[in-house]
Amino acid sequence: MNISLPRVLVTRAAEDAQVLSYALGVAGFEPVEVPLLRRLWMVDALFEAAQTDDFDWVLITSAATADVIGVAAPSGWPSAQVAAVGPATQRRLEAMGCRVDLVPVQATGDAIVEAMGDLSGKRVLYPRASIAEPSTAEALRQSGAEVVEVVAYTNEAPPQVRRQLLSCLPVSATTLMSGSAATRLAEAIPEDQRHDLGKIVAIGPTTAKAARAAGLPVHAMANPHTVKGIVSAVRQLFPRAIQ
Repeated sequence: MNISLPRVLVTRAAEDAQVLSYALGVAGFEPVEVPLLRRLWMVDALFEAAQTDDFDWVLITSAATADVIGVAAPSGWPSAQVAAVGPATQRRLEAMGCRVDLVPVQATGDAIVEAMGDLSGKRVLYPRASIAEPSTAEALRQSGAEVVEVVAYTNEAPPQVRRQLLSCLPVSATTLMSGSAATRLAEAIPEDQRHDLGKIVAIGPTTAKAARAAGLPVHAMANPHTVKGIVSAVRQLFPRAIQ
């Protein structure tokens, strides 16, 4: 007898999708991968930033940024403290031999800046995505830091993404791991077809805010803000999924 599993749309970049898809499969769902972003690493910019070691902190807010650092500056900034936004970013850095000094309890930009404390007179290197929200840099400056921003990678929409999305719908649920994915999803799917996205699950408050701003409902949010949290949130929406 054929048993239809609930289908869950995975919108992560292709290089990141495997872990979430595997975890969803183990939990009793059928993952459907349609990447809503692709990255171009800006290795030269980070390599140039690594030529000086006069930073007090290096703030890394994604595993993608950690990957670029691992290529461009694996031994950069030995005198600086390193703050990682969450456990996934921490693991990625430590796997490359990079020390991590601080990980906040919550994996958000606001939480990590708060955990860094008073930054008066401190110089902070903040490598980021090209389309990163300005809120983290602004929070660092409000804490007294001199912030040096470096674009570590660009975030672009893959070609033919709208066609790929429409061809895979409907699904039971859609997972969103970034604000850029939320925005692109809303741009690609007409309002009268958004019900085909099923229940929308966001990785965290920043992504949820971006989704709502783009006109998408958010039915659940991961807690913690990790792949494990995303899968747990999906399972709570579909408790009868086969396991």
